[in-house]
Amino acid sequence: MPIFMGIAKQTSQGIKKDLKLSKSSSKEVDVFTWATVAALELVGEAGLGYSFSSFTGERNEYNIAIKSVMQVSSKMGPFIKILPFVYRAGTPSLRRWMLKHIPHNDIQQLRYAVGIQNQQAEEVIQTRQALILSGDDLSSHAGRGRDIMTLLMKANDAGGPESYIDHQGMVGHMNTFIFAGHETTSTAVARILDILAERPRVQMKLREEIREYFESNPNDTHYDGLLELPYLDAIVRETLRLHGPVSFLNRVCEEDTILPLQYPVETPSGKVTSIPVKKGTRIFMSISASNRYGRIWGERAHEFMPERWIGSKIDEVTQPGAHLPGVYSSMMTFGAGSRACIGFKFAIMEIKVMIAELVKDFKFEPSQVEHDWETFNIQFPYVKEDLNDPARVPKLPLRVIQI
Repeated sequence: MPIFMGIAKQTSQGIKKDLKLSKSSSKEVDVFTWATVAALELVGEAGLGYSFSSFTGERNEYNIAIKSVMQVSSKMGPFIKILPFVYRAGTPSLRRWMLKHIPHNDIQQLRYAVGIQNQQAEEVIQTRQALILSGDDLSSHAGRGRDIMTLLMKANDAGGPESYIDHQGMVGHMNTFIFAGHETTSTAVARILDILAERPRVQMKLREEIREYFESNPNDTHYDGLLELPYLDAIVRETLRLHGPVSFLNRVCEEDTILPLQYPVETPSGKVTSIPVKKGTRIFMSISASNRYGRIWGERAHEFMPERWIGSKIDEVTQPGAHLPGVYSSMMTFGAGSRACIGFKFAIMEIKVMIAELVKDFKFEPSQVEHDWETFNIQFPYVKEDLNDPARVPKLPLRVIQI
């Protein structure tokens, strides 16, 4: 938690510096950029024991590469179908040669982005491995020796051959961890700030709760109580229910099975109570539809109502009793079962600490520049005037006032 709060404070200080340079206590700020900068540094320090130097203001190629992967992938269309065959074709060097010579701009952008990711992963792993082998005290380094990558490397060195992860596997683990933990978290933080800007009363009530906590707990250096604040928790849960960063889950059936339906479907030929699914069938599950399903969330399922999470007995707001096996309440935001997101608690801590620090220091209001949220499986905010620009980048301008 101290690592999380330290990075949240750096984010706040960076925004304050921007306001100071503008010689105004308020200005329009792209909060999505700040959210992505903070999320990358959080996952770097707490997850990998590595600082990406995200707050230096310099161009960060790795951050740019991560952003482009999902956007470019969404535009590749029919090429996605041939990639599995490319993966299985010949040796790794042949596959790289084939990808290099496919005359398609989006594929070349994706290849470049993946190359940047792998290059950065190699640097992180080599740096961390050198520190471990040197026997240095890691408590003074990023992550303080308790980060996931350091623990994974130590366990890998101590384990037997049956559990050993080779170098390429380690690179893959690291890229997956950063990609999964960086984009989704930054999107969630930005979405919450967007919602609060549109709802000043909700924002004010949240700020009062957060400030009361900090004033009443000046010596809580681990910030454990912050995670338990009821209104902060309710806002995070309700945002992740209505606007989960990921829109759908994609799975492949490993054996012939039959899916029972909780609610039968009436068809002209009769009532359907189950669906047979063949082995190899690709299944897409809508997270947003599940999280807004009226039979689970009530008639006001599509409304933003934080009160549904704090025991209020408002008509048609509280859950009517039906539940899903999600790892995070009855939501499918982080999935369910053995394939659920293993880092969801890490993400929730990240989001809460960031929102608490920013709402404590700033007031957020809507910008005069219109924006909209688009889905590339992961949702991103874009300025409306840029929607037809192929080189557009995600932005979320809000009016930010230091208080």
